Amino acid sequence: MIADIKVLVLGCGSIGRRHLNNLKALGIREFILCDPSGEALERASVGLSDPVLANDLSSALKARPGAAIVCTPSSMHLENAIELVKSGVHVLIEKPLSNELAGCDDLQKAAGENGVVAMMAMCYRFHPVLLRVKELISSKAVGGVFHANYFGGHYLPDWHPHADYRREYAARRSLGGGVVLTSIHGLDNIRWLFGEVEELSAFVDKVSALEMDVEDLALGLFKTKNGVYVNWQTDFLQRANQHRLVIAGTDGTIRCDVIEGTIEIFRAGRSGWSSERVLFETNTMYMKEMKHFLECIERKERPSIDLKDGIKTLKLALEVKEKGSMREVKECLTA
Repeated sequence: MIADIKVLVLGCGSIGRRHLNNLKALGIREFILCDPSGEALERASVGLSDPVLANDLSSALKARPGAAIVCTPSSMHLENAIELVKSGVHVLIEKPLSNELAGCDDLQKAAGENGVVAMMAMCYRFHPVLLRVKELISSKAVGGVFHANYFGGHYLPDWHPHADYRREYAARRSLGGGVVLTSIHGLDNIRWLFGEVEELSAFVDKVSALEMDVEDLALGLFKTKNGVYVNWQTDFLQRANQHRLVIAGTDGTIRCDVIEGTIEIFRAGRSGWSSERVLFETNTMYMKEMKHFLECIERKERPSIDLKDGIKTLKLALEVKEKGSMREVKECLTA
């Protein structure tokens, strides 16, 4: 039974604790917790029955986990995941796959050679609102899609109110931070909803006084292989969280507020907008994601978001960062 599998939670920060609680709710009973911080281990172990505690991955592996959730800083994901899959451990890797492409093929090869499930944690693919939007697009509720505006953002210091944002991975280049990689869900959703990107232009910059050495604003314009144009914006600047989508099609328009769960549809030939509300709890998408991971292990199936997806989305993110560098643009303008 899948409930008998021993699960390692590697990295016991906020997302690690969320996954841990969801694993408990899904019936997992045996846990290994790994984090260099004794305080983080103590906080995560509350309510667990005799978990194994470790300060490094080598020690954690001695407890023989069957599966692992990789929740370390982005710059450590590949190194951690490769060591795990070479040990025959199934892995769910938090986004992004890495902050660089070097080593991605090694991970994919090792996962294949060791016959393990390797899945990306892209929780918005399981979000009830976006699943409904996907259904509307696929059913051509507003005909063929011409273009979309995808807009989001949040204020980084408010992201984890009880933590110092300056010390978190999102604010530190050395840990794989920056708004593009931290908000990579948006780029993954573009691929998922509208197709693979074949052309792009972008601006990426740091425009605020936030104390960090990474970008806080990104704007991208994409053309997909399906001929859809997508305008994307994300930032660490907005004091009110935003996550909105407007899709223009041949026969109408879809407006969506992912946070509020509202979807409005205008159809040509009909008067006014129709609206619907998708009721959900934020944790629902994380639960569905984790359940899918465990089911893939039990059934020996390929996950819906595998390493190939993770690599494609990472390549897109890194291309946005490369083409969008304001430093390079400024140098060209002053040359």
